Amino acid sequence: MNGNELAALTKRDLEPLLAATSTVGAQVVARRKRGGRGAPGNQMWISIPGGSEVRLTRSLPLDKWEAALLEPYGNALADLEGVPDAVARNASDDVVLRAIAAQLGAGHAPAFEDAIRFLLRSAVATYEGQPLHLNLLLDLDRAPGASVMTLAELRTFDWHALLGSGLETGILLDQAGGVVELVDIRVLPGIPAGVVNDAFRPDVFRLVGDWTMAGQRVALSLSRSRELLVHQSGALRYVLRAGAWRGLPLDVARRTGWSAGASINTAVKRAILASVIDSSLAHHGGSLAVVVKGQKHAFLNGNIVKAGDLWPTNVRSRLFGSCDFLSLTRRQRLELLSMDGATVIDHRGQILAAGAIVAVGPGSTGGGRLAATRSLARFGAAFKVSQDGPISLFGRDIAGNVELKMGFA
Repeated sequence: MNGNELAALTKRDLEPLLAATSTVGAQVVARRKRGGRGAPGNQMWISIPGGSEVRLTRSLPLDKWEAALLEPYGNALADLEGVPDAVARNASDDVVLRAIAAQLGAGHAPAFEDAIRFLLRSAVATYEGQPLHLNLLLDLDRAPGASVMTLAELRTFDWHALLGSGLETGILLDQAGGVVELVDIRVLPGIPAGVVNDAFRPDVFRLVGDWTMAGQRVALSLSRSRELLVHQSGALRYVLRAGAWRGLPLDVARRTGWSAGASINTAVKRAILASVIDSSLAHHGGSLAVVVKGQKHAFLNGNIVKAGDLWPTNVRSRLFGSCDFLSLTRRQRLELLSMDGATVIDHRGQILAAGAIVAVGPGSTGGGRLAATRSLARFGAAFKVSQDGPISLFGRDIAGNVELKMGFA
């Protein structure tokens, strides 16, 4: 593969993986032969075979977790050097998989590669006509020696599709990837069963995510929608959907300003981010906006939504029993966001409207949900969740114009 093809491959892989917004052309360098690195800020470089680098930028700064992916990705890319083109083009699809396995594995990358490939094969299989969905729980603190079989051996039994297939169960693996046992996460010590909070993991997989909070644990989930989820440290790190790996820089998003010149309560930000992740994984689509301080009067009196959609006069408010978005459970929030129309809250988390049909100006481009989200972003910030899963945040710039702040998942 030539330099242009490798640069295009890097752009294809890393833009969704790191929510990068642009790619700067390859630069000729002589000091690095392989690997990658990130600068303090929002720039990253990946060395490609042939003595060049590809530089990417995005609007958000990189955190340590994201920057840690760059070196293994560059190393996996370098392994394509000298490989015949026909082989390299097929092998290029594995570059991200190998990089993620190396990042997660801390010296145990083969175990993660095997586990991910096991789930990828399961994603295209069925059991009695139904798609497979299961959880693999990799405990790097568990030394080899107590395993019953390998994943490859497990796969030879057709009943393996029934194991670890619940939202509270999983197949426990040791640090070498050996199958130890089937576990019920609800009864494992130290797992906070039934806790509802705004941790950055899908609420439907809350127990799986909570399991990863202790020790060196990583969970891999194949969802009912045939998406592959990677959980670590109680957070959802990556999603494989529609053939592409996507990263979720949620903690970076929480620390970043969403609307120029305006602050939003941190707890409100966390609740919003947790809710849009739930909406993304549920594949209902949705629009969730926050009206910042100083813009509430303009929103309420601007005829942006119908009076009947405003809370607390909206009949829906009486069904939910509260106007406080933060006091609702994550399941309640998901059902609120799943209604046709937009959900709007203020900077303190008070619900202003739900199921609201938004007035959009003439000449709006894109679909109705995108136009409504951009219209609401004029009052602060607004998230659009596609039915396919991707999440976009729009906010105001210094001049008051609406711009795309970030896109991920």
